[in-house]
Amino acid sequence: MTKPFKISKQKTLFKHICICFYILSLFPNLLATGQTITHAEKVSKTIVRLSFNNGQSRTFDFYSDHIFRLFQAQDGRAMNPPEAKPEASILVQNPRTILNELNLSDTNHIITLSTAEIKIKINKQSGLMNISDLRTNRLVLEEFASAEINQQNTTLRFSEHNHEYFYGGGVQNGRFSHRGQQINIVNENNWTDGGVASPNPFYWSTNGYGVMFYTFKPGHYDFGATQPGIVSLQHNTDYLDVFIMVDNTPTALLKDYYQLTGNPILLPKFGFYEGHLNAYNRDFWKESSDKGGILFEDGKCYNESSKDEG
Repeated sequence: MTKPFKISKQKTLFKHICICFYILSLFPNLLATGQTITHAEKVSKTIVRLSFNNGQSRTFDFYSDHIFRLFQAQDGRAMNPPEAKPEASILVQNPRTILNELNLSDTNHIITLSTAEIKIKINKQSGLMNISDLRTNRLVLEEFASAEINQQNTTLRFSEHNHEYFYGGGVQNGRFSHRGQQINIVNENNWTDGGVASPNPFYWSTNGYGVMFYTFKPGHYDFGATQPGIVSLQHNTDYLDVFIMVDNTPTALLKDYYQLTGNPILLPKFGFYEGHLNAYNRDFWKESSDKGGILFEDGKCYNESSKDEG
């Protein structure tokens, strides 16, 4: 009677182990798959470099007290502007402002980077980071899983907070708030509902942060559509290069973005066109005789026409 009991007990134990591994597989942040940090060093006034147990490193380069660039490459390449054909530049000539202080501390299992305005904590065992705004004493951003970098693409995953909403990505036709949605960061040349015409690898969150990928490569952002509660950001690059900015209002976050990329062009009043975004590409206003068009200030009605009749 003893032997069958032992076999049954072993089968039950094996079954429980399998169930545990299955449950853990549903929550990748619980698995010890992160990169262990072996060394942290402040290499300049604005740069801190973390070394991992797999020989890779991650660079934090601060452009102000609340804006920093995050860079990691498997092949050990140095930070450089992204390639573009024809040649183009994302950043302005002088994208940095004054960095008042940058502190590095290594206590127990946590690496801490802090400025006068933000604090970044990185778990040495998992490599996961979270970011707090010291001006509001709020946690604004948490990594859900380690960055995935391979030859095809790079993926970042953040935890989504309650009542957090996301905006941006360029001209995403028919979409405004992206919570629970997916958007493409690629020029589909599609001006209809659901299409993308002028993509931008930048979005901002109502939780107090903004993200701008430093790349011209196509991307795909998933704001909890596939996995509720998980923000998944992917670009077709074999390295990680992204700017993260921390501010409490949309206006301040847009100002951070403009610090990096330059102020938008403000057209004179006479330069604004009465129509939709691509109206100047193909459309003309033609006076309507049947009063069935759009009433303009001159008292006449006009219809849109794709033919230039002089």
